Amino acid sequence: MAKLTESYLGSPDNPGTAAIVGYITIIGWLLAYFGLYKSNPTAFAAFHLRQTLMLYICALVVNIYSLIALWHALPLWMVLLPAGMITLLWLWGLIDAANQGQHPVPIVGRLAQRLFQNL
Repeated sequence: MAKLTESYLGSPDNPGTAAIVGYITIIGWLLAYFGLYKSNPTAFAAFHLRQTLMLYICALVVNIYSLIALWHALPLWMVLLPAGMITLLWLWGLIDAANQGQHPVPIVGRLAQRLFQNL
């Protein structure tokens, strides 16, 4: 696959930098969006920022669910299964961004592209 730009990964003008930094916590997403993407918007960075935003929203929902589930002493698998799924989807997206791919993560990827299309 051809490189997105001639700049190295980690350079602020490389769209892969914003895509990968967006996967590194919500603070990384904010830095990637406001610090890197706003000054150099690209379709590649926007694609991955939309996906990570959806994954962070899903993680917030799972965290709230986990607190409620633990409070009511539900079985541990009912907490670990959704958390593990979010982690796998996050890893899938991170690897895709590192490989300069634009494949939606399963389950929520296409929804993220539709919901946050103005990003």
